[in-house]
Amino acid sequence: MRHPQWQTDTSGDEMDAEGSLNDSLKDVQDMSLRLSVDGDKSSLNESLDVTAAAGDHEVQDQVKRVLSKMKKPESGPKDEGGGNKLLDNVASKYPMLRRRRKLIVVALDCYDSSGFQEKQMIQVVQEIFKAVRLDSQSARVTGFALLTAMPMSETVEFLASGKIQANEFDALVCSSGSEVYYPGTYTEEDGRLFPDPDYASHIDYRWGCEGLKKTFWKLLNAPDGERNSAASSHIQEDLKSSNAHCISYLIKDPCKARKVDDLRQKLRMRGLRCHPMYSRSSTRMQIVPLLASRAQALRYLFVRWRLNVANMYVFLGDSGDTDYEEMISGTHKTIIMKGVVAKGSKELLRTSGSYLRDDIVPPESPLVTYVSGKAKADEIANALKQVSKSAARM
Repeated sequence: MRHPQWQTDTSGDEMDAEGSLNDSLKDVQDMSLRLSVDGDKSSLNESLDVTAAAGDHEVQDQVKRVLSKMKKPESGPKDEGGGNKLLDNVASKYPMLRRRRKLIVVALDCYDSSGFQEKQMIQVVQEIFKAVRLDSQSARVTGFALLTAMPMSETVEFLASGKIQANEFDALVCSSGSEVYYPGTYTEEDGRLFPDPDYASHIDYRWGCEGLKKTFWKLLNAPDGERNSAASSHIQEDLKSSNAHCISYLIKDPCKARKVDDLRQKLRMRGLRCHPMYSRSSTRMQIVPLLASRAQALRYLFVRWRLNVANMYVFLGDSGDTDYEEMISGTHKTIIMKGVVAKGSKELLRTSGSYLRDDIVPPESPLVTYVSGKAKADEIANALKQVSKSAARM
């Protein structure tokens, strides 16, 4: 992962008093190093010789006024056009993720032939909730995350249809890893979820959205060096599912769609740093920054909020989007639910002569276990215990 560039002293990142690493410098920050910044102009020169003016009540009053200003919270200039809207909307506390020791990640790609989430997904999520809460002691330190290819608006709407509130998840990774949300922590004034600005800044590295759109459309129209308008007749831009770091296209005919390997090769030959993938039962193609994906979002949570990847339990189907294989391998535990995903997008992943699945995913691993897609809470809880014991014997 690229060296993180976020700040730890912003209004949205104030350290908890019990866990602050800067408490030992508290007295240093209260010293006269800031007097020249916050003090009156007349005190700049007089403060250089405080001992000589010890009996001067006027100087003492000025020092008191300066100290009182230092105790007040600093408020930056507010832009009438909403220039400070970003900082105002970020909550002044950490997400609950920072206090979690385990993270249950639901990354099931259950979509119908039109690319909409199937109702079966609601039942599976509810059973996973019940399985974790069977152990009340462990449930206190366990969080939940949902990884999906759908945009945030569709995700929240789908959860509401099953009477599941978004704030039951500590994190929502939407649009194939291009946005990360923390329900209940980062919210707009009207209650809408606000994406993690540090993650957006991280994946924005060398991301040129408009230039990529133009180049990609030309690539579709001229597949063999000659202009062919029929090449893009099976695809159109999906503005509803797009955002600043995700270009989404609606696939009308998957049989005519290009493989991911072919797209990645041609885009890299043109110097474009991006990550193309097919999702939602091959009905969408999404292009996200090179540093963005659902798998890399999990690693971001580790770096940003100190969540150990080894304590993450990822629920997957036996198939999924073309980034599915990236979420199997790693130090996290994987629970594969059989029969949940009716159709994936693996047919659009590789070209002939490309690398195989075994080159990425080991055929057998103690970190991977299997369970039925119709499993109840007890069976899911047993699978979690089983994969934990297998990992402990490694």
